[in-house]
Amino acid sequence: MSQDTATLSGVLTYLELLASRAPRGAFSQPAAHARRVGAPPGLMRELERAKELALGIEQWMTDLDRRKNELALLMDSARDLTEQHDLDALLTTLVRRSRLLLHFDMAWALLLDGQGTVCIRASDGAISDRNEVVRIPAREGLRAIESVGRTPVWTSDYLRDDAVERSEEVESVVMDEGLTAVLAVPLCVGDNVVGVVFGGDRVSRSYTADEVALMSALSDYGAAAMKWVRAVEYTHGRISDLTLEVDRLRARERTREQTAGRGRELVELALQGVDLDAFAATVGAALGGSVWLRDENDEILAHSGRRWEGDERELAEAVFTARAEHRTVQPADGLTVAPVRAGDEDLGALVLCGHDPRHKPDPTLVQYAVQATGILAMLNRSTESADRKVRDEALEELINGVPSSRRWQRRLQRLGLDLSSRHAVIVTRVQVGDRQRVSTWASTFVWLRGGAKTLHDGHLVLLLPHSDAREAARDVMQRLGETLGRPVPVGAAAAHGGPKELLAAYREAVVCLDVLTVLGKEGMETPAMADELGFVGMLLGGNRDIGAFIEQVLGPVISYDEQRSTTLAATLEAYFDAGASPTYAAEALQVHPNTVARRLERISQLLGPDWQQPGPALEIQLALRLHKVGKSLRDTGAPGTEAD
Repeated sequence: MSQDTATLSGVLTYLELLASRAPRGAFSQPAAHARRVGAPPGLMRELERAKELALGIEQWMTDLDRRKNELALLMDSARDLTEQHDLDALLTTLVRRSRLLLHFDMAWALLLDGQGTVCIRASDGAISDRNEVVRIPAREGLRAIESVGRTPVWTSDYLRDDAVERSEEVESVVMDEGLTAVLAVPLCVGDNVVGVVFGGDRVSRSYTADEVALMSALSDYGAAAMKWVRAVEYTHGRISDLTLEVDRLRARERTREQTAGRGRELVELALQGVDLDAFAATVGAALGGSVWLRDENDEILAHSGRRWEGDERELAEAVFTARAEHRTVQPADGLTVAPVRAGDEDLGALVLCGHDPRHKPDPTLVQYAVQATGILAMLNRSTESADRKVRDEALEELINGVPSSRRWQRRLQRLGLDLSSRHAVIVTRVQVGDRQRVSTWASTFVWLRGGAKTLHDGHLVLLLPHSDAREAARDVMQRLGETLGRPVPVGAAAAHGGPKELLAAYREAVVCLDVLTVLGKEGMETPAMADELGFVGMLLGGNRDIGAFIEQVLGPVISYDEQRSTTLAATLEAYFDAGASPTYAAEALQVHPNTVARRLERISQLLGPDWQQPGPALEIQLALRLHKVGKSLRDTGAPGTEAD
């Protein structure tokens, strides 16, 4: 057989081996057989060259099959990833598929959550406790992700390769799992790195470019699926939120319709003129508690359920606040007080108690109940509104000086306004913008106290039955100040006797209020009364009680002199006569200056540290003169001077 024929035969043999997909060991047999039979060197070279070509083709075919299988597995992995509807499940699937596709000993991943604050870790093939989704501190997770960056990173020996940037999180996994080789591929959504997929082997392994590309492709599929899953989760969340909002709106609409229906029933009952007790019982059932209906005199018209067991003063204060400030108040758990009004007219209050403090009554239903109560009150009201008007008109006539007949006074007495008893007349200025508000407040305030009110010459004038005008005026200052939200200066005077005394008290109260302005004392925390204004009040007051003025200003010094036979009053007189000079006063008194100084110290202890201020000093000098004149008159036995 010629050499060419033998070469052709050998080539055909190799082609048959390739066609049959024989194992790589079979490709050495043709050359070995030719060598045994003594084939010439040229033939052997041709056969060796044919073997190398055949082995190269076989390797190419093997690689092609491997790539085909990897591609099929990659497509299957992509399909598996797209079927996940939960982010944790997606991440778990991604690491499992990574390990299966590249034959890692272990695969794990880090992923930033929606706010970039916490990382989620999933793993597959771990020998330590890492086979479940857990959360790690954000700082460690971010450092691990930043150590990879935007391009794949791989090494055959992680712990010894100084070219790889380290992170505590990755290093802890490598050491706990006994890994050597590591491949890390970033998960990118758009231009943002949102996580990293790691693969590792417990022996040294050099990852090929094909393996890195395959891992990168799988990572890209995972990132795309992740974006879709997050969109689905967001959509589901929005659907859930919208569903809850729709349910809430429907429930609110049902509640509103039910409230409106109950409210209409209450209004219809009121229009029918139902019995007050029956109406109170219906309102209590609707609002879920015990109900009291109070009229404008704060008397209980009707009630249902248990009686009030709390503090009566607290309840009275709440009723007054609700009526005076025209608002619903809830001073304690389970207690609600709402004012009942018809326009600007006060008709009383509705008191609800005993309801569950955790579930307060529906404000809309409370308003329906208040409206129905107002309708019923208007239908059942008596002549009390006319009586209130008569009181106010009578006060206006009295301060205008209109004479009153005995018959007219008796009528006022029947209405509870007896001018022969002690009253307080209280006056305050009303700003133009506050006129309506003040008038409405005053209507409730005086009616609850059996008094009268009128707006006269830019002033609010209140007439209140009270034995202590100062205490009554302080009450007005406090409550009206709270209503207006600012301090309210008032002038006050006591009235006792009849119309003339009331008119005199009104004029005195107005003058006292004017004096506050003149003296610049409108910020006083006490009402302006004649006895509060020193000698000015004495001059303005109707009784000119000089003795009371002397006692108020100089009483402690006079008493001290009488009890100890001292001359403090004389020292004061000499001190002022000497132009407030202790030295000259000592010369006039013929005593040592130190004696005058000690007496002045005693006077400071008796009269207070401010007695030498201009105002108090003027009052002290006037009191000294009056005391000296009165004492002289008594010493000479002048008639009418038995007392100051």
